[in-house]
Amino acid sequence: MKRYLPLCLIVGLLIAFRVLGSFLPESQPNFQPLAALFFCGAFLAPGWRGFAIPFGIWAITYPLGIGPVSDLSIFATTLLALAAVFFLGKSLSARGIPTLLLGSVTAAVIFHLITNGAAWLGDPMYDKSLTGLYQSLWTGPPGSTIPSWVFLRNLAAANTLFTGIFACAQLRLPKAVVSVPRPLLTK
Repeated sequence: MKRYLPLCLIVGLLIAFRVLGSFLPESQPNFQPLAALFFCGAFLAPGWRGFAIPFGIWAITYPLGIGPVSDLSIFATTLLALAAVFFLGKSLSARGIPTLLLGSVTAAVIFHLITNGAAWLGDPMYDKSLTGLYQSLWTGPPGSTIPSWVFLRNLAAANTLFTGIFACAQLRLPKAVVSVPRPLLTK
């Protein structure tokens, strides 16, 4: 049971943030540990499981965040962005914690560029110009109460926080050794 406790905690944390985020989308949009889990997947689980575990969790909790999967292109674009985040994390997995934290911010920027760039390309409400791209990446759609940069800020903050938590959970602390004093040898 101890072996699976970290995985159970991560799954519980993801589900809790996903459900909380769907009930309070205006207060902390996009503040969730999912992208950090993909980013950290390479050192949290070896081999193919480093991607499969976060993917399974995401696929199960995806409907909780936005409702039923009605637009396959949004699902595919999000999967592409999460895969890019995973491979960035995989390339940095042998580095130290400061590099991972900086990489987690970079992962948030990559995720934001891929998903909002796809929205700019596919959504007719955005002009297909640099102004439309800027609107998609920074200000958001017309009439939106939350600008796009807030989603980027919250994703970068969540990635940094949860990457730090996941990385620290993987640290191997030295075992405490009890030293027994030896009696002094007498002559």
